[in-house]
Amino acid sequence: MRKIFYSLVSAAVLFITCTGMPVHAVSDEKIRNDNSATRSLSYNAFSHISVLSERGVNKNKIMLMADAHSVPGEKEDGEEYAVKESLEDEFDEDELGGDEFDEDELDDFLDENSDEKLFDAEEAIEVADPLYYFNYAMYSFNDFLYFNALKPLASGYKKILPAAVRRGVRNFFHNLMFPVRLTNNLLQGKIEEAGREIEIFFINTTAGVAGFSQVAQNEFNLFTSNEDLGQTLGSYSIGDGFYIVLPVLGPSSLRDAVGRAGDYFLTPVNYVEPLELNLGIKALDTINAVSFRLGDYEILKKASFDPYTALKNAYFQNRREKIKQ
Repeated sequence: MRKIFYSLVSAAVLFITCTGMPVHAVSDEKIRNDNSATRSLSYNAFSHISVLSERGVNKNKIMLMADAHSVPGEKEDGEEYAVKESLEDEFDEDELGGDEFDEDELDDFLDENSDEKLFDAEEAIEVADPLYYFNYAMYSFNDFLYFNALKPLASGYKKILPAAVRRGVRNFFHNLMFPVRLTNNLLQGKIEEAGREIEIFFINTTAGVAGFSQVAQNEFNLFTSNEDLGQTLGSYSIGDGFYIVLPVLGPSSLRDAVGRAGDYFLTPVNYVEPLELNLGIKALDTINAVSFRLGDYEILKKASFDPYTALKNAYFQNRREKIKQ
């Protein structure tokens, strides 16, 4: 039983890359039937919340975006509030401000952020999928794992711990990924960004109490540059290769799979021993992160005529947008 338990925990831990991807995806598949286009646009706007936050956009204005792209009557009951509720869970009350917004300010904000990167659905990206039958089988397996293991665990965890505590845990693990961000910024020649990473790490580790509080971001408007080895290889003009869905790990490409292996050696948690403690820490990180994203994967599936293809396109659009930055 003990071995079975550790196997299940390991599966849940690794699944974060699969469930995390849709949240940060920056586009949806161009499907024009019934209400799916409306839901896709709402999901597309929702996906850009993290991008805007990294750009330093005021949290109040992000809330305006959430309201603007919540269209009552066009979605299933309650879905129109998913974006706003998620944001309220994501940020402190002081960061969010009031719920009443000036319409002129809203219009101005949407005008400023209505470029193709934020709202327009992008063309489907053509990437070779020679392992289609294997990939589809793994997609189905990962989908089953999410709904039957990770989602129930994250839902229970969310009910037990308040959002403030979960935010602190998320900040702590984000701070731990400093070596990955620093190394890949240096490999890409982004010296200024690498210096900023060092500054953020120092401030958050000290004043932020081991990174539980993001003092650098909240007080000094300093923001991390979330680079990884897959992006670094992409910046060297190395192509995607072909699409592959990894069991448990989720959507990837040949290039990003190699990058993931390289980043493994830069991730401090991977060196924690014994194995039981290592798995426990990763499980906490995984379940905590997913507790902020419950419902996002479901929105993507509902908004897409072909979820497999939508997930594939969203993955590559997201990765290419990150490489451009």
